[in-house]
Amino acid sequence: MIAELSAAMAAIKETAGLAKVINDAKTDAEIKAATIELQSRLITLQAECFSLCDLIRQREEEAILLKEKIAEYEDFSTQTEGYVLNQLDFGSFVYSKKELVGEEQVEVHLCPQCHAKRQISILQPTGEASFNSHTKKWYFQSRCHNCDSVYSMNVSNYNPEIYAPWS
Repeated sequence: MIAELSAAMAAIKETAGLAKVINDAKTDAEIKAATIELQSRLITLQAECFSLCDLIRQREEEAILLKEKIAEYEDFSTQTEGYVLNQLDFGSFVYSKKELVGEEQVEVHLCPQCHAKRQISILQPTGEASFNSHTKKWYFQSRCHNCDSVYSMNVSNYNPEIYAPWS
């Protein structure tokens, strides 16, 4: 943008110089030649001004996009305020925050994959338990309905021998 502005200023200076040449001209031929040159410089100046206008419009569009991104970032930060990275019993990492729901305080978990994409998605319990053969324990599962990830959460008291429908 500085180069375009400098070119426009140079064209203005040259145009002013040509006006002095026309003023000082003695013959019609000198006046005509200087007038033609003045018209040429004015056309160049006009083109430089159009170029500057285009550049200013582009900068304004970029500024608007940047302001939108800043607002989006601030909105995400506001919505996720208070959430901290938390390691669950199973070892999974999620973003968690204690919230008051009705009169009961519950821990709300956000999907870490969605969080990394600046999306907010609350993990929902599936009602199912999964068995970890390494720890020999059952864990509650939760699903992200945005990206379909399933997370083993905290230890469950599930015992298939007690809850088996065939027994």
